[in-house]
Amino acid sequence: MTATAEIIDGTAAAVRAGRRARTRRRTVAVAALVILLIGLSIAMLTLGNTVYPLGDVIAVMLGYDVPGASFTVGTLRIPRTLTGVLAGVAFGVAGVTFQTMLRNPLASPDVIGITSGASAAAILSLIVLGWGSGATMTLALLAGVGTAVVIYIAARGGTSTGGRLILIGIGIGAMLDAVVAYLLVRAQVYDVAVAARWLAGSLNGARMEDVPPLAVAVFVLAPIVLMLSRDLRALELGDASAAALGVRVDRT
Repeated sequence: MTATAEIIDGTAAAVRAGRRARTRRRTVAVAALVILLIGLSIAMLTLGNTVYPLGDVIAVMLGYDVPGASFTVGTLRIPRTLTGVLAGVAFGVAGVTFQTMLRNPLASPDVIGITSGASAAAILSLIVLGWGSGATMTLALLAGVGTAVVIYIAARGGTSTGGRLILIGIGIGAMLDAVVAYLLVRAQVYDVAVAARWLAGSLNGARMEDVPPLAVAVFVLAPIVLMLSRDLRALELGDASAAALGVRVDRT
């Protein structure tokens, strides 16, 4: 019994040491990324065709009128920086969520067809319907969610929902990419340029009024994902094992 107890204690100590080591590595990595993000944000606000001192940038952010900097920094650079940071957070959360849920490091919204659904709807809105940016964004969002629902429904019923979801998503994504290609081929040259810019994404036209909707989406949905993170990690063990641990697999 003593030898068995020593083995158990040693195993428990090794597990605790491994957890502490992973926590330290994660903390160091997150801290380094936060410092890098702050540094790049400062560079984006201060550097450009005209270089402004950090003091002028802070004054503009506090609401003071600084000749030259008020327009360049306040109207152009701050919206671009905020949009870039928030979009990056959204992309990161989406990617890690799908990778964890589907137990595949290559899984992401663009790989399994969700992005293709949103893109097809956006191109349809811009080229065929002639809608503006607000209506296009709304239609793309609804189409992305709708595509995700269709893929999930089609993937249910197998022994490995994650694997089926990836394969079905890739197939649906290929079909939707074909729709996008067809619409671009049939469109006028000017419309193709507008659509290509929308598909690739650009911070060039970012405005301050575009920031609040993105911020609300990130600060509302990211905490929900964090609340589900424990169940998502359990899904890495497989659907059956996760269900045995009390996870409601379908809902999660």
